Amino acid sequence: MIAPTQIRKPENWQDFEKLCKKLWGEIWECSDTIQCNGRIGQPQHGVDIYGIPKGECEYYGIQCKGKGDYVQSILTIEEIDNEIKKALLFKPALKRLIFATTADKDNKTEEYIRIKNIENKRNGLFEIYISFWKDIEDLLEERRDTYNWYINNCQYKDVSDIEIFVDWEKEYEVKPQYVRTTKNYYVREKRDFDMDPFRVLNQKLLAECEKSFSSGRTLNSVFNPPRKVDYRWCSIPINIENTGATVIKDYKLYLTFESDKILAIDDGFCYYNNALMDQAMVAQINASKDAKREVFESLEYSNVIEFRPIDPILVQTDKKSFKVKVKPKIMSGEIKIDWDFKSQNYRKEGTLLLKVTPLYEDKKIDIEVEDCNQLKDSEVIIEPKIIEE
Repeated sequence: MIAPTQIRKPENWQDFEKLCKKLWGEIWECSDTIQCNGRIGQPQHGVDIYGIPKGECEYYGIQCKGKGDYVQSILTIEEIDNEIKKALLFKPALKRLIFATTADKDNKTEEYIRIKNIENKRNGLFEIYISFWKDIEDLLEERRDTYNWYINNCQYKDVSDIEIFVDWEKEYEVKPQYVRTTKNYYVREKRDFDMDPFRVLNQKLLAECEKSFSSGRTLNSVFNPPRKVDYRWCSIPINIENTGATVIKDYKLYLTFESDKILAIDDGFCYYNNALMDQAMVAQINASKDAKREVFESLEYSNVIEFRPIDPILVQTDKKSFKVKVKPKIMSGEIKIDWDFKSQNYRKEGTLLLKVTPLYEDKKIDIEVEDCNQLKDSEVIIEPKIIEE
C-alpha cells in the first residue's frame, strides 16, 4: 500500500475542489447528486460543495481551503469565523459544515473548531468539523476509487498505474469475411438436341452419380471429419502494461463487449479429443490444459471475458498479452470494449475500440431460365464465409 505521505497536494484550488467533490461524494454515497455551489464570482454563502448523504434528509456542506503550496500556510481563526457566518445564509439550512484544507494539521485550529462545533449545536445550528491534508490522505487511503481517480487524473507516475491496449493501440481494425454472390438471370437459347429424351436422362444420371461420389466417406473422414471454419471470427490481441512505479498484485482483467454489436465471443479454449487415443491419456492432456488456462468466458455475465493470470504479479514495466475472439455483426461499424482492471490495492477502468471492416469474396452466378416470364432482376446475396476444411 502507498504511504499517505506520498500523496501530493493538488497544484491549484480548482483541482482541490474537484478532489473534495469526488471524495465526499464517495464517502456520503451520493456521487450522482453532490454538486459545486454556483460559479466563480457568485456568492456561495460559505459553501463550495453541498450534498445530501445517503440516509440523510438535510444538506451537508464543504468549504474548501487550499493552503500550503499555493496560498498561505495556515487556516486562520478569522477565516473560520467569516465562513461560518456566511454559511448561516445557505438555504436550506445545513446540518453539517466541513472545512477541507490542504494545510498541515494544527492543534490550535482543531481546538477552535471543536469549540465552535459545540457552540453551534447548543444554538440549534449546523455541526462544524475540519479535515486537514493529513486527514484527507487517510480518507483517500480508505476510498480506492477516489484515490485512483486522483492519482491518474493528476498523472502521478510514482504510484500504481496500468494501461490496457489492443495490439498495443487503443483502436484496432477487425475484418470479418463474407461471400458476396451476384445472381444474373438470362433466357436460355433453345436448341433442337435439348429436347432429346436420351440426353436429358443421361444428364440426370450423371448428376446423381456426382452426388453419390461427393458424399462418399473414407475411413480417414470418419475419425478425422472435416470441420467448418467460420471466417467471421476475428482474433483480438489484448495487452497489459504496468506503467506505474509499484508492484501490482493479485490482479484480474474483465473485458465487456458491446452486446448489440456482436454475435458471439470466445475465450479460445477447447479440450483435446481423440477417439483413437487412450482416454486416460486424453484426460491427462486436458488436465494440463486446464492448469495453464488464463482466459475464461464469464459464466455469470454475457459478453464478458475474464483474464485470470497464473502469475498474478506485475512488476514495474512488466507486460502481459493474451488473445480472445469476437464475431462482429456485419453492420456493427465500431465495437466498444469496456475494461475493468482489479488488483489488491488498485483499480482502473477504460475503453478500447474495434473498427469493423468486412471483407467480401465476390462470386457471380449466371442462371438460365426457360422464358422471359421467369426473368428476375440481378440479386446480391451476402453470406458468412464458412468453409469445410
